[in-house]
Amino acid sequence: MLNSYTMNNSKVKIFDHLESKLVNNQEIKLPLLVSEGKVIENWIDYNNHMNMAYYVQCFEESSDYILELLNLGHRYAVEEKKGIFVITCKINYRKEIALNENFKIYANKMFIKGKKLILDLSMLNEKEDIVADYNILNLNVDLVSKKSCSFSNHTLNILSN
Repeated sequence: MLNSYTMNNSKVKIFDHLESKLVNNQEIKLPLLVSEGKVIENWIDYNNHMNMAYYVQCFEESSDYILELLNLGHRYAVEEKKGIFVITCKINYRKEIALNENFKIYANKMFIKGKKLILDLSMLNEKEDIVADYNILNLNVDLVSKKSCSFSNHTLNILSN
C-alpha cells in the first residue's frame, strides 16, 4: 500500500485516517478506487455532520496517494527536486455525511495538459451516493528555480495509457 515513505532511513506515516487502496505499479483504470475512510468524531461540527475542512483533508490525502502512485510525491521532491503544487481546487458538496459513516474516494479523471496535472475525485457513501466532488489543478514545479516545468515522458506515458 502507498501509506508511507522513507525519510532519513526511517519510515514515516504521512496519512492520518484514510486507507490507501492503491498499490505500487498498478494499472490505472478510471474510475480508480483511491482510498477508504470512516468519519470520526473530531470531524463532526455543530450541525452534526462532517465539517467542510475534513472533506478537503480527505481529498488532499487521496490526491497525495495518487501522486505517490505516479512517482510525483516524496521521492520526486527529494531526488528530482521537482514538486506538484496545487494551483486551484474546487469542491462541490452534494450530501451530508455523519459520524461513523464509511466512505470511498475515487479518481474519475487524471490527465496532463502541458505542465498541469488535473485530478477529478469523488467521495461516495456506503450507498454509493456521491457525497462530494473535488477538482484539483496542479502545476509541475522545479523546486530549485521555482518555475513550472514539463513532465517526464515516463509520467506522460503512465497517464496516456
